[in-house]
Amino acid sequence: MLNAITHGKGRHFQSDISAGDSLRKAFLRSEDMLTATIFERLAYLSGPVVWQILGLTFRPRFLPSLKIVQLEEIEFWPTWSEARGRLGKSVIPDVVLRLSAGDPPRSLVLIVECKLDGSQDPNQWAEEWIAHADEYPSSQRPDEVWLLALGGRPPLFEGAVARFVAEIHRNRGVEIQAAAGDWTDLLRALDNLDLSAITDRRIVLDIRQALDLFGYRTFSPMSELGRLAADYAIADASIGSLRWHERPKALGSLPIDR
Repeated sequence: MLNAITHGKGRHFQSDISAGDSLRKAFLRSEDMLTATIFERLAYLSGPVVWQILGLTFRPRFLPSLKIVQLEEIEFWPTWSEARGRLGKSVIPDVVLRLSAGDPPRSLVLIVECKLDGSQDPNQWAEEWIAHADEYPSSQRPDEVWLLALGGRPPLFEGAVARFVAEIHRNRGVEIQAAAGDWTDLLRALDNLDLSAITDRRIVLDIRQALDLFGYRTFSPMSELGRLAADYAIADASIGSLRWHERPKALGSLPIDR
């Protein structure tokens, strides 16, 4: 949330938020608050754990299994202006991750476009891809770039991603690499991690609680909740409120077959 505020993203709320409404209600309607809250916490995790989460969240599966990974930098809402002549405007992606992976290391840039209630747009993907390419001279370009779409209605599956990529190539003459996932996919990725470090488990619990606040919930085994509670020194009385999680019907049920 800190990065949303420092980047001026908390100045405007939805028009149906009125005086006297709770901060919680205003927070829950903000795509930028969700983006900042989740990715700020991802940035605190070790590189291999971030790599696992991204690999489990997005489809098609685009990351190989690696243990040597370093998250070099994370940027929130950078302004890319070098392509203004081609695009007629500056471009501001939501999040940009720069990683070093493998041995010998290869550089990887992930441009992340997040949506809460809105829809993913292939034109926006193309503009972010073009803007990134123009922003950096060839000597500074990474070995690999991916556009990652997180969230949106309806959720994008692999077939939709392929159609978007083909449309961008047809209309813009640009070849992009893209993958997509829903916030529920991120939640399931967290549930499938095997974390040994207490600090990583605490950060993952924070991410789960943030997703829960926005209505993205799943069942967590009692054994896992007990271990997390011990890490956080949560009182036994508070565990009961965490036992059962069901995503609200208003947000739809979790897809069974991906």
